[in-house]
Amino acid sequence: ARLPCPPHAGLVRGASARVSRRVDTPFRGGGARVARTRRASRALQSLGTSRTEAAHVLSRASTMISQLFILAPRGDTVVKKEFRFDVPKNTPEVFFRAARFWRDNEKAPAVFHERGVNYLHVKASGMFVVATTRRNASPSLILELLLRVARVIKDYCGVLTEDALRKNAILVYELLDEMLDHGYAQSTNTDSLKHRVHNEPAPLPVGNADGAHAGSPANARRTGGRAVSGGSRNDGGVAFGNFPNAATVFAGVSAAMSGSGVSGGAVKVSGMGTANARIAADATARSVLASNSQVSNRDEIFVDVVEKVNVTFSAAGHVVAQDVDGAIRVRNFLHGEPRIRVALSEDLVIGGRFGESSTFSGSGGDYATCFLDDCNFHECADLSSFDAERVLNVDVAPRGEFALMNYRSSADFEPPFLVETNFFEDVEYQVACEISIRATFSNTLACSGLVVKFPVPKSKRVVAATAAIAKSAPAGSQHAAYHEHDRVVLWQLKRVKGGETHTLRVSMSTREPRAPNIKKECGPVSLSFAVPSLNASRLKVRYLTIDGGGNSKKRPGAGGGVNDGPHRWVRYVTKSNNFVARV
Repeated sequence: ARLPCPPHAGLVRGASARVSRRVDTPFRGGGARVARTRRASRALQSLGTSRTEAAHVLSRASTMISQLFILAPRGDTVVKKEFRFDVPKNTPEVFFRAARFWRDNEKAPAVFHERGVNYLHVKASGMFVVATTRRNASPSLILELLLRVARVIKDYCGVLTEDALRKNAILVYELLDEMLDHGYAQSTNTDSLKHRVHNEPAPLPVGNADGAHAGSPANARRTGGRAVSGGSRNDGGVAFGNFPNAATVFAGVSAAMSGSGVSGGAVKVSGMGTANARIAADATARSVLASNSQVSNRDEIFVDVVEKVNVTFSAAGHVVAQDVDGAIRVRNFLHGEPRIRVALSEDLVIGGRFGESSTFSGSGGDYATCFLDDCNFHECADLSSFDAERVLNVDVAPRGEFALMNYRSSADFEPPFLVETNFFEDVEYQVACEISIRATFSNTLACSGLVVKFPVPKSKRVVAATAAIAKSAPAGSQHAAYHEHDRVVLWQLKRVKGGETHTLRVSMSTREPRAPNIKKECGPVSLSFAVPSLNASRLKVRYLTIDGGGNSKKRPGAGGGVNDGPHRWVRYVTKSNNFVARV
């Protein structure tokens, strides 16, 4: 679908003649763009918008990007496309340096201004997708464009990794030429682009599908086939061994769930084909383009319930604030145009949907256990049966990946981890902090790649810091180190099973025998993780049905078993978004 124009119609109403001439002036690239602009202007005027307002909206929307480039986690330029040639050539280096070493060691914002150039970026599967412009364009429009560009490239290449982009460079540049014309957004619909793209994706090794940070082949060999974010570096910049952090484990929903230790989170709901319910490592690392391979030709659909939790603990260990940002993401590899029915929990209640915003209503009634504050749906979703039956009907599902539903919940839930901190000042010239992490989920689940970050005081009263792991921890399962440049202790745990408790002791050397109020300068403790098969909001998919839309039962490779037919998978994962504990 074409990108919607931002609602700028009522901001500036003057200079009608200048704006009108600007819209009707043919840009470089032929008269096709002029015809499209005039059609969009007539469409806006049909909605009750005046000619001046429509021209202003189109002029703001058409003020687009000067260049687009994609950087690897290490900063290497993988893809670079110039449109207007009005920005310096070293913009990738300037961007990575500014984003990597932002002020006060904070995370760089999505939009910032550096040396006369506006930089707008999103991070998809560990890769930086960046756009630059010198004009005052709409940031939300460009960020949405970058997300869609990353999604389309992933749909066609199968995965969004450095190796995939390098091996499919011709295909990627052909997609960019079709999606962007002289910096102006055109079509970002996966299905419509299939008629204009003539290159096929290059096959990738199966080992590169388990993580989105595959990086270079040398990096893959160095980490034993499983690459670590940023070339075996964590977010703090300290080089560790073969420890997958949460970003690596969950880099890309499909790739992460099918990766090591995560594939068990998939549940096959069809009962068709093979009896093994574990997804292969490259099950979702497929292109939407047709292939002669039997695996690539198989009818499959993946429904992922992805939830990001935000939890804040007090210094006493109590929950101060918590909420969930979730999405039901669909990765569609079905042939034809079948009708899809996705049934959610019967006791689902959405606040304010049927009346006052402070009340909860729905089919769940008094026994409801799943509460959502609000939600929105994809344009292909039919909501005629949702209010009464909690069923989403999709008549024509787009090929590739799309978000069927986004939701938010502030209802109480049990945090996946509990964090406790205790300070000890019984030794002169030393302050110790003991951090205890306890997994509250079931012992049948496991978290792969837990990262704990503990900032130490930045004042000169603290000379140095050391981190000691509990002696009972198995050898090679954990790693902790103090990064002096960032003044932070990073603690990595390779695998944490439900019900386990792990402890880290951080000793800080001080200049004074007693350092009063040193506790106030420490922390907060932040966690980064991803737990497959865990569902914090308790939103469940009751069933997933596929009706008609092709001859999947007659085509070889559609099912591969006695009951040939489309394969249907439902997967759950809970990851951290802002999980902090005050000390």
